[in-house]
Amino acid sequence: MPDSDKLPAQPPAASDASAPARRRREVKAPEVRRSELLQAAAALFEEKGVAATAIGDITERAQVAKGTFYIYFASKDALIAEIWKDYVAGFMTVADEAEAADRSQGPQPQKLLQLIERLTHHALDNTELHRLIYSSADAAALVLCKQSDERILARLLASMGENLVGHASRTSGHELQASLIFHALDGALHRAIMAGERIDRAAFVDAIRQFASNALGLEKASP
Repeated sequence: MPDSDKLPAQPPAASDASAPARRRREVKAPEVRRSELLQAAAALFEEKGVAATAIGDITERAQVAKGTFYIYFASKDALIAEIWKDYVAGFMTVADEAEAADRSQGPQPQKLLQLIERLTHHALDNTELHRLIYSSADAAALVLCKQSDERILARLLASMGENLVGHASRTSGHELQASLIFHALDGALHRAIMAGERIDRAAFVDAIRQFASNALGLEKASP
């Protein structure tokens, strides 16, 4: 066949550069995805406030589909409660590590006072979180947050039971004492934090310690 009769070679099909690249879905462990959503939400809450942040804003910042949010959280209120739950869990970790490092044996009232000090320091280390949640979260979210606080109250009550054995304060109900001390501390922290003024940490912690010592009928705590 003459060369002129040959069919021209077909050029290879050109790829359509204008077609959008299909983003590959990245698979992450559930705890990683949950953490990313919480971090995205916390950042947006700080930038825009809780009320002005929509679930779509959170998923867009976390780079996930909107439906992914509901795999981990039932609502925005539930997400806020999870942020606070992590805050409470952080205190529990601090308390556990401190108690594990304490080699002293037997019940000691000072251990209880040290627990109260650690709780105060932990709250002061998270003043921005406290201010953010309590300044703009709605009532439903705050109720859920308060449920997590019950873990702290239970920890305080347990420490009283362990460290006030044989002490005169045992004649009083520990549950009432624990509740009074916890809510007094919570109220004092809330008032100081929400005022937005500089807090003299050393003086504040010392005042809380002395209040707890007096409330429990202990001798003046040494610094």
